[in-house]
Amino acid sequence: MKKEYLILIVLILLFSAYLFLHKENKDNYALPEIKKIDASQVTSLILEKKEGAIKFTRKDKQWFLTDKEYPADQALVDSMLDTLRTLKLSALVSEKQDLKRYELNDENRILVKAMKEEDSVFEFVVGKTAPTQNHSFVMIKNDKNIYQANGNLKSNFDRMVEDFRDKKVMEFKEASLKKVTLEKDGKSRTLIPQEVKKETEKDKGKTMAIWTSEDGASVDNQAVSTLLSTLTFLKCQKYLDSLTKAELEKTAPLCKITFENEGSLELILFKGDNEDKINGISSMNGYAFELSRFNGREINSTIDKLLGIQRNEKKKE
Repeated sequence: MKKEYLILIVLILLFSAYLFLHKENKDNYALPEIKKIDASQVTSLILEKKEGAIKFTRKDKQWFLTDKEYPADQALVDSMLDTLRTLKLSALVSEKQDLKRYELNDENRILVKAMKEEDSVFEFVVGKTAPTQNHSFVMIKNDKNIYQANGNLKSNFDRMVEDFRDKKVMEFKEASLKKVTLEKDGKSRTLIPQEVKKETEKDKGKTMAIWTSEDGASVDNQAVSTLLSTLTFLKCQKYLDSLTKAELEKTAPLCKITFENEGSLELILFKGDNEDKINGISSMNGYAFELSRFNGREINSTIDKLLGIQRNEKKKE
């Protein structure tokens, strides 16, 4: 019996020694040093996934997507460039090339290439995010090992072309407006802002804009405020693949809004292929688009209110 205990103790000691030495070797492993990237020198980004490659190209200070040169969402591109600039490895995870386990295989991985003209500045592969959501599994070019990097990297790169496009279709400063003209169902109304002094003691000396109709009639200022708060920075939900801007312009519009400041801006809306969808074109954007259901209804119903259009609601049976 004593002999069996002795053997068990020896095995425990050997196993403990193995774990200690294995951990010590890992702790002493020198992680690859990633050369700091100058994001201003990157002229293109390429994301390679199972579904295909997405290429971003910089022209002057603007980024464009694919060979169709769609304007890219600058904030999303900046986020990817920041990831490249601040990428930091925190641990060696595996030397066994267990790619599928860490979603670094061809089926799941995202290969990220940062280019300066035709030369590669940096390349790495993004795998799955750790359960903590604070780390990601990655591989570096010309290195077969799998590492842990700080941050949820996949959230920055795992998107489709449509997701990366700049969805902004209208932007202006409300204070710059001199006129707003609304047109729908044969009705038209032009609104103009007038500066008036605030009457409360707290705001004495300050002014505010009160909207009136060009013909002198009073206007529902709350409705104007609702409309402008939606339109001062308007993003679409998605772009239309089936219709170009020129083709949509040839169809009958649902309504039209014209803004006059130093120049003139236009937003024209159209009925979509069902009652819940509203499409549009803007003088600030070169593509036909679809608004979100909320924004489409909000704009349409507010214009009805300001033009005095009564909507025929279907009676419930």
